[in-house]
Amino acid sequence: MVIRSLVIGIATVLLAGCVTVGPDYAAPQTAPATLQQAGAADFVSASPVATWWSQFDDPVLDQLVREALLANLDLRIAVSRVNEARAVFSERRLDLAPHVTMGVEGTRSKQPVEGQGRVETDSYSAGFDAAWELDLFGRVRRSAEAAHADLQAQRNDLQAVQVTVAAEVARNYFELRGTQKRLDVSRRILQTLGDTQRLTESRFDLGAGSQLEVQSSLARVRAVEAEVPMLEAAEGQSRHRLAVLVGKRPGELDAVLVPREAPAFAKALPIGDTTELLRQRPDVRAAERRLAAATARVGVATADLFPRVSLRGFIGFLSGGWGNLVNGDNRAWQVTPSISWAAFDMGSVRARLRASEAQSDGVAAQYEKAVLGALEETENALLSYAKQQEQLKLRLEQSVAARRAAELAEVRYRAGSSDFLTLLDAQRTQLAADDALAQAEAGVNVGVVTIYKSLGGWGEQDVAPAIAALP
Repeated sequence: MVIRSLVIGIATVLLAGCVTVGPDYAAPQTAPATLQQAGAADFVSASPVATWWSQFDDPVLDQLVREALLANLDLRIAVSRVNEARAVFSERRLDLAPHVTMGVEGTRSKQPVEGQGRVETDSYSAGFDAAWELDLFGRVRRSAEAAHADLQAQRNDLQAVQVTVAAEVARNYFELRGTQKRLDVSRRILQTLGDTQRLTESRFDLGAGSQLEVQSSLARVRAVEAEVPMLEAAEGQSRHRLAVLVGKRPGELDAVLVPREAPAFAKALPIGDTTELLRQRPDVRAAERRLAAATARVGVATADLFPRVSLRGFIGFLSGGWGNLVNGDNRAWQVTPSISWAAFDMGSVRARLRASEAQSDGVAAQYEKAVLGALEETENALLSYAKQQEQLKLRLEQSVAARRAAELAEVRYRAGSSDFLTLLDAQRTQLAADDALAQAEAGVNVGVVTIYKSLGGWGEQDVAPAIAALP
């Protein structure tokens, strides 16, 4: 009872004067986002579903994103960092309470004793040791505050990785589909050019054509054939990238990623309330939480200007032999208050404080940079998408006209009313138009992906059930 009363008395007196030094954090007052491009006719203010990729009505894409959000290795890394930050926060929070350990110790020594020569003595102890820093100036509280903000930043980083993974899967998927369509265009054109090549050879054999026509036709065939291998390489690279994104080895998805139509997104795109952009973006939220952590660490450094008061104590048994160690007569306790203060090392303490303040200023600038970057990225994504839709309409008209021109040129050439160079030029124009159309269609779908990525993914996915909610 004596030790308990003493500890409570000292703690009450000291804690009565507790203060928390250093700056109190206040979140930056950032104006809501105002996006000039959000009012374009291609967008509507309706809120999209969290699984925004489901708007494409593509079951293969749905499956890939779902698998990636469960098995992607970047997500596993992000989850491990959240768990690490949570453990650090738990440790910092426990620093507010006394640390109690249990120990048993035995010591044998031989020391000179006046009048007795060198005397051998034994000392044994068993009990509980306690250590407690009385957080008079908030050093421990600020440290826990910083650790909690770090944890929140890591959770937002996890959500940012979720957004990136879903977007990367969708982007690579539509690039794959675009490449596959370009391959299909090249192969169809090759069939047409092959027919033209045989026609020129037949005309030459009959004396109605020239060697120039034959060689020009052959050169065009070889030119298109030369483009196919690199398109096949790009197709294979996209398949491999998608496999890695879903946590599989390259090649394991080849059976799933066979060519399939992926029409361009043709509906008004729901983008929700864009004034809430900065709250939706997990990277901006993470930057704000890091600013909170840096501010709290300024408080930790400020507290080092003041003395640290600690209590150490022991309660247990002390004896000169093992046999009767745990005996009522051998009960013992000890309380040791201590004060430590860097009174003669203030230069170093103030230097660390200035470093913390400079770091906080840098993190504040990083937050502002994240805000501006989010606005820029979103404006650019909206602008690009609107222009991609315009381009797609023109590419479609170009493709229709080029195909019709090629058909007419072939009819006229077969009838002998048009020369071969006109036909060759028309077929070349058709190939370029169809290839550009395939790229434009893929570009529109990639543009949708870019918009939702810039909007913060629109909603959180439950891909880390191991992470429990924290206060």
